Amino acid sequence: MEDISYDATGKINLDNIYNNSEPTAYFSTLSRLGYRIPQEAKPQFQRLIEARRSATESEPAKVIDLGCSYGINGALLKHGRSMDELYRLYGVAADDLEALLQRDRDLYAKPTDAALEIVGVDPADRAISYAVDAGMLDAGVATDLEKRDPTPEDTAAIENADLIISTGCVGYVTETSLERLLETSLDSRPWMAHFVLRMFDFGGPEEMLGRHGYVTEKLEGLFRQRRFASAEERQHVLDNLRQLGVDAAGAEENGWYLAELHVARPEEVAKSMPLGEILNGSARQNKFSSRETSSQTWV
Repeated sequence: MEDISYDATGKINLDNIYNNSEPTAYFSTLSRLGYRIPQEAKPQFQRLIEARRSATESEPAKVIDLGCSYGINGALLKHGRSMDELYRLYGVAADDLEALLQRDRDLYAKPTDAALEIVGVDPADRAISYAVDAGMLDAGVATDLEKRDPTPEDTAAIENADLIISTGCVGYVTETSLERLLETSLDSRPWMAHFVLRMFDFGGPEEMLGRHGYVTEKLEGLFRQRRFASAEERQHVLDNLRQLGVDAAGAEENGWYLAELHVARPEEVAKSMPLGEILNGSARQNKFSSRETSSQTWV
């Protein structure tokens, strides 16, 4: 990877892959970085979706994916795909955009969970457009909720959610975006599940959610997002964690960004449906092991 630059958080700048007319540059770049957080998140989200269905006694469920990019979580949750499959599908640059789009329309024509509705929210309008056209997302809202309220058209797409999820955008988005999403679905009282890198503080969102009568619980264990792209990026992250008082020994120091899962639900739901029972011991199964990541390579 040449000409690496870094953003204000110390992460490499990957703006050039996030909003293209097709997703091959996105997937080929992230494949080299070992990006895997949607795959690690998938079983947690699936358990929460099923628990929400049980709580509402309704099979249809609506999920809002904040920071959805090209609809990865939609492909995994609604269409039964895996990250490895997506890397194989989009590993080579497309010569014919229409042919690629038609292939994807065929691939996503018969979802494995047809009762699940996935709506993506992301400022990347071209990425969302592709994901909706291909069928990975049922609908998409291209907006920056940090800067503006949802329009009436946006609200019509995202209202009455059952679950609001994210796999890495918190830290770039704040409680401002989360509250704007929550306010479109006050009647349905959606649950939230956010995978947040340890270098970012979830205190602001947790406080906001508490004002709305929500309880936020953090699942024990760490989840791998991607490898560091360079020794310099690794050092930036270790410095950030040190400033926050977070011990990276046996964890990020081994070469991976690591995330924690924060789940927020209305207080009465949190009391009646213990999170540990919903996730069925998954924290033990997914708890990060330094042995698994000790053989890092720099990309």
